[in-house]
Amino acid sequence: MKLPQITVRREGERARFLPDGSGLVYMQGESLGAQDFWLLDLSAMRSRRLTQLSDPAVMRTFDIAPDGSQIVFDRLRQESHVLLIDRFAN
Repeated sequence: MKLPQITVRREGERARFLPDGSGLVYMQGESLGAQDFWLLDLSAMRSRRLTQLSDPAVMRTFDIAPDGSQIVFDRLRQESHVLLIDRFAN
C-alpha cells in the first residue's frame, strides 16, 4: 500500500501519531504563517484537513490529548499579548 505524499516544514515538530495509532496528525501549509492541521487516516491512506486557521501566526509544535480528542498547539504572532493562566488544584 502506497502512502500519500505529505510535505512538512523542518522547523519545530510537525507530526504526531494519534494515541490509538489509527492516524497521523500533521501541520502542512505554504508558509510557517499559514499552517493547518491535517489527519492521515492510516486505514484508508487518505488525508483530510482538520482546520482552516484564518489568522496567520507561526506554529512550532503541537501535541495530542491522551484520548485523541484535542490538539494543543502554540501560535506566535508579532505584537501579541502574553497571558499567564494559573491552574489551581481543588
